[in-house]
Order: sequence, then C-alpha cells, then structure tokens
Amino acid sequence: MAMDPEELVTLTNHGTMKLRSAVMDPEELVTLTNHGTMKLRSAVVRAMILSAKERERATIVREGKPAILNFKQIRNLGAEWDERRGSSPRGNRSQERQRKQRRIRSRGNRRKSRSITR
Repeated sequence: MAMDPEELVTLTNHGTMKLRSAVMDPEELVTLTNHGTMKLRSAVVRAMILSAKERERATIVREGKPAILNFKQIRNLGAEWDERRGSSPRGNRSQERQRKQRRIRSRGNRRKSRSITR
C-alpha cells in the first residue's frame, strides 16, 4: 500500500502520531485561526508565543494533508525545525560568531565606561 508523501507520519513509542516536517514547506501560506494568513514558519512561531488559553485553541489550516494542525502538532513541528536548525554545522558556526561579536561589543562598552569614570 503506497502512501502519499504528504501523509507521512511517525509513530512514537507512546503510540501517538508525529508529523514529519520534511514534507511541510515552511514557506507555505497557511491560516492561523484568529490571526490571519501567513507563512507556516511564522504561524508556528506565533502560535508558540500565544498565551496558554489561546494556545489551546490554536490551529493552523493548510491546503496539504493534514489540513488542520492542532497546537500539539504545531509544537512538535516547531521543536523538530528547531532541532534541525541547531544541528546544522552552518547554524552552529553562525551562532558561535554572533556570541563572539556580542562578547567583543560588551567588552568595548565596559572599557569606555571605565575611561569615562576615571
């Protein structure tokens, strides 16, 4: 029995189904209920910052399958994307570079403040 790639899911150890984000385009236009139309990536981020009460009702409506994502699915999708981004060698280098630049900037500010107080 062949499955449509849009319907690919992973069965977890707990018997629940987890969406495979590989078939979900983060640039796809979707609707986040009560928040309008936006890209899937933006809808996931916005859903994650909603208040707890709003999160319970958060759903993403999309053209592909599954057509409706509840908050648990949204959370799993966001976590999976975050995991992938963090494991990317390029992502790690850029994050390292940003941290280094912040340290350099903060050192520069400390030196200036010391020279002003003298």
